[in-house]
Amino acid sequence: MNLFDEAIARRRNEKGGLDWLSDWQVNSANMTASAIIIMAEGFETGPLYVPMPTGSGKTTGAIWGIIRFAKDFPDQRLCFMTLYKDSVDEVYKSLVEELGNDVVGHYHGDAAVDKDDELAKRIIVLTHQFIQYNQGALDDRDLFVVDEAIYATGEATLKLEHFNQARSWATSHNIYPDEFTKLANFANELDRQLQDSDKKYIAASRSGDLSWAQTIAFDLKLTDYSQTTAYRGVLVANQRFCEALLQGLVFLSRGNIDRDRYDPIYSAAVLGIPNLEKTIVLSATGGMVYDIAGSFKQDSQSKAYWAPPSYEQLKLVHLSGPDLPPYYDSWIGQDKKDKVVRYIDWVLSNVKEDTIYMTMPKKVLDGCLRDYLGQLTKGELEYPISVTKHGKQIKVSHHARSVGSNAFAECKAVVYLWDNHLPQDAAVRRFHTLANEEITDKALEEANKRRLVGNYERIREAQYIDNMMQQIGRGSTEHR
Repeated sequence: MNLFDEAIARRRNEKGGLDWLSDWQVNSANMTASAIIIMAEGFETGPLYVPMPTGSGKTTGAIWGIIRFAKDFPDQRLCFMTLYKDSVDEVYKSLVEELGNDVVGHYHGDAAVDKDDELAKRIIVLTHQFIQYNQGALDDRDLFVVDEAIYATGEATLKLEHFNQARSWATSHNIYPDEFTKLANFANELDRQLQDSDKKYIAASRSGDLSWAQTIAFDLKLTDYSQTTAYRGVLVANQRFCEALLQGLVFLSRGNIDRDRYDPIYSAAVLGIPNLEKTIVLSATGGMVYDIAGSFKQDSQSKAYWAPPSYEQLKLVHLSGPDLPPYYDSWIGQDKKDKVVRYIDWVLSNVKEDTIYMTMPKKVLDGCLRDYLGQLTKGELEYPISVTKHGKQIKVSHHARSVGSNAFAECKAVVYLWDNHLPQDAAVRRFHTLANEEITDKALEEANKRRLVGNYERIREAQYIDNMMQQIGRGSTEHR
């Protein structure tokens, strides 16, 4: 990476030294801030991504860029989106110190604030999940800055009973009963078509009158019926299904069981960011997927001055594992659980560092390690789990959590165990959502082979690498 010494010195002088940041972190943060301003000025059109490694200062740079944006563009409105509630609070606090809480707002489920009051402010800090439950609330934003890769703002995976539950709610409360009846009939007909075929996947057709889908997706305001909504999550998923259907982004799969059983899954997703051409994503690894599908391009600054992230300096050790079946669901017998425990205990005993971040698939952690980690046999687990083993401090989480988190930055080693298997449906859904390419039966031919091929296969493989790189990046400079 080329360092801009004068710019680094100037930024340090402006910010009181920034002694806790190295020169390359200050340089990276400067580039992130500049990417935001360049887009605001109209010199680059999105969607863009800034691909810098974990710990390089992307979030710090975003804060600097947003502060300048608020001062230089007083008539424009910006939304910053991040993965976690804690991150929302941290970024909000930093922005308020510079801009004041009359300019900066924030919202998430645990924030003791009025959502409408916060959305009225020029700068708003939210989680990625906000758009899915607040459709249209951000249509007035001129610029979106997204911390960590985003592949959809509204995803829905439904079973047939979810459509029937939604219809029951609608008919029993007389809330768009005809529209929800047509939706349930549509889902049942799609299920019949899949049963009659020999395919793993079929596309949902957009032919015919879909005015009922338009009504459910955009006219139904669930906040008006909060007292009657026992199935809010199901109804939101039905709305996303209808929105995706109108864009041609719905398909039905036989389910990920085996060839002799049938448990159909309806998949739908929309990217959903209202102002995509004014969107910039900060992600160490998202480009691997964005380069396969979609209109996201790397910003010009990082492309010109930042070499692609290299992980050659990491101490990656691929350890042989115990003899276990490939499906984590089958690790339920006591003999299999004992193998998992013995293996993990052996791994931890052989890691020389005394602070370790360990991550693995949730099903393995939940199904095999509760007793070993001193957790209750039932109930939800609180993450991260902190334990002491072999005189070492261990923090434990699972692969679906902690992306973008700095909570484990002091851990001297990272233990990443077993692949983060995602359903094949996820790769199919992600490709079409990012590419904005209609899902048709012809397009699904590459999914209906014995295994995924083509872009579906590339997306799936990229997701494995993406998750591993993200989790390894949670720790300090030396990793396992």
